[in-house]
Amino acid sequence: MQHTNRPNHSGHRSSKPADLLLVNAKVLTLEPGIPAADSVAVGGETILAVGARKDVANLAGPGSKWIDCRGLVLMPGLIDAHLHLLALAAARHGLDCGPRAVSSIKELLDVVRSRAAETPTGRWIRAFGYDHLALSEGRHPTRWELDSASSEHPVRLEHRSGHATVLNSRGLQVAEIDKETSDPVEGVIDRVDVTGEPTGLLLDAAPFLRRRLGVTADPGELEERVASLNQTLLSHGITSVQDAGPGNDLSRWETFRRLRESGRLDCRITMMAGIAHLAEFREAGLSWGGGDGLRLGHAKIMLTLTTGELQPGLEALDEMVKQCHGEGTPVAIHAVEQEAVAAAVKVLRANPLVQAGASLLPRDRIEHCAECPPALVSQVAETGAMVVTQPGFIYWNGEAYRERVEASLLPHLYPGGALDQAGVPLAFGSDAPVADPNPWPAIYSAVTRATNQGRTLPCGDAEESVHAVFGQGIAVARALRLHTLGGAWAEGTQDRKGTIRPGKLADMVLLDIDPIRVAAAQLKDTRVILTVLGGKIVWDAGLL
Repeated sequence: MQHTNRPNHSGHRSSKPADLLLVNAKVLTLEPGIPAADSVAVGGETILAVGARKDVANLAGPGSKWIDCRGLVLMPGLIDAHLHLLALAAARHGLDCGPRAVSSIKELLDVVRSRAAETPTGRWIRAFGYDHLALSEGRHPTRWELDSASSEHPVRLEHRSGHATVLNSRGLQVAEIDKETSDPVEGVIDRVDVTGEPTGLLLDAAPFLRRRLGVTADPGELEERVASLNQTLLSHGITSVQDAGPGNDLSRWETFRRLRESGRLDCRITMMAGIAHLAEFREAGLSWGGGDGLRLGHAKIMLTLTTGELQPGLEALDEMVKQCHGEGTPVAIHAVEQEAVAAAVKVLRANPLVQAGASLLPRDRIEHCAECPPALVSQVAETGAMVVTQPGFIYWNGEAYRERVEASLLPHLYPGGALDQAGVPLAFGSDAPVADPNPWPAIYSAVTRATNQGRTLPCGDAEESVHAVFGQGIAVARALRLHTLGGAWAEGTQDRKGTIRPGKLADMVLLDIDPIRVAAAQLKDTRVILTVLGGKIVWDAGLL
């Protein structure tokens, strides 16, 4: 170990020896001030030292655990800055009605019918991932069609976008939705023109349905689903997630607290608070921030065009942002369409977040920023807000975009490169279950702008220099940083995680490839060998 009076990055000699030493690695710290290293020492939950093996080894004790990383890359744990954890857990155990599973309403109904035959009467049947445009009929199913598959079970069918739900008649009855029910402010209850009877289709009604239905899974079932999902996330190298549910309330906070305390959920979680539920948190003495395992995040505001006009309107949005800022809460505004992004920009520019007190708040956020031509990019940059975007959508949905989106807009869908070059702070999230939570195809698409068929947006071959042509590709090292430190900045934990540095949390992943040096096409197939979270090995592929 180097003498303590010389500048070094090996930390200091702890009064206790290291609990874990990861040696013979290629340490990708993503920390500009720390040069190349081959070993990391961990004590408790934190990193003690980063440096050469001969120096780090001096922190070993008789009880230290040694791991020979065999020259593989060790990097910070990945952070998914935008997903919906409980919805993802439910989707993984529900019926798959995605385009690869069903191609028509008839096939969809057959899938529901088969599940109904093995499900006790009265229990919910949940199906996920349908895309009305990918069905041969080119439309959404109706309540009556779902009734033909089962009238004895409430059935809930979720669109792959997360913005549409279809209930059968039993489901509508349980939710107490009929022709007298008013549309939610933020969404639409689709109806038969003549009678006003609901067709079963609800648009942007997730918070509305949550208020009416609550959690439909029993607690034991929910815990098992989350435990299974936890292992999947860790196997991808994800050590922290940010739940962006617009309906997140105090009861969901308590659910996450129980899951963390029970050991079912290892991943660190920051839960946004639904804008309609801020008073609940305030009355419970909760405000932005928290511990390393569970934190309360931004206030989530949905800004959509589902009803044909912006909801909420500019005046209401302005009031929401003012209220949140006045209470010391940063906002995260869902904005997909150009009109929504422009409205978010206008309100955020008029209401800058003022820092007060000892704890610095993270920046406000624009979630998705999916349609963002150059003129809008420069306006986003002027707000000072972060953008949390989803390059994985290019991978998973890119072929559909090529078919359905106007050609002139394609270069400006999820424009990570342009936003980054304009100085907009960025972070990456999956938006799972809308897309797969695996971050590696997303990183591949952030770099190449390529779909899962290897074709780039707006056209061409994945080997083209899309960064030079369209300015939307992002260098590999930068993309990795946006899925690690970018996510930490997005939630205000950049001093605790996101890079490998002494004093930070020991959240790290060991990879089977060197993402900086391999061909871009290999990024999507990256495998995680080990995941370390808080100094503990929580995922081991058994390959060392």
